[in-house]
Amino acid sequence: MKPISLISLSAFVGICMALSGCVSTPLDGAKQNQYSHRAISGKKTALGMVASVKRDCTFNSYPYTGIIKQPAHGKVTFEHGPVRVKYDKDSDVYICSGKQVEGTTVYYTSDPGFTGTDQFTMRLTVLYANKVNDENLTVQVVK
Repeated sequence: MKPISLISLSAFVGICMALSGCVSTPLDGAKQNQYSHRAISGKKTALGMVASVKRDCTFNSYPYTGIIKQPAHGKVTFEHGPVRVKYDKDSDVYICSGKQVEGTTVYYTSDPGFTGTDQFTMRLTVLYANKVNDENLTVQVVK
């Protein structure tokens, strides 16, 4: 196994995002995931965090992230900075779980005044690890 790992999850609800240079239908071998979240109308909400670290928990690189299908009633942004993620128990970097590492946070902001359900799809790719995940997110936007 390579000395990197991706994990989805955020402080709010577990999620990983995913995207590759190809922004279209799922790539062969792309893992498909479904997540649901809740956000307050017009408020920037963190939906998830992802990080790629070495076995010693030091920064490896930022996963390539992007939107495959845009949300109809809001926008998604990605910000690099300190994150805390939970890695799978079978991951070679499980010991890094909960530690502050450099990574990417996914944010969703609904259009002002919008309430209801919004959906979008992201893709996360770690090129050197040959990992591609497509994340289908449903966001329930409330007042």
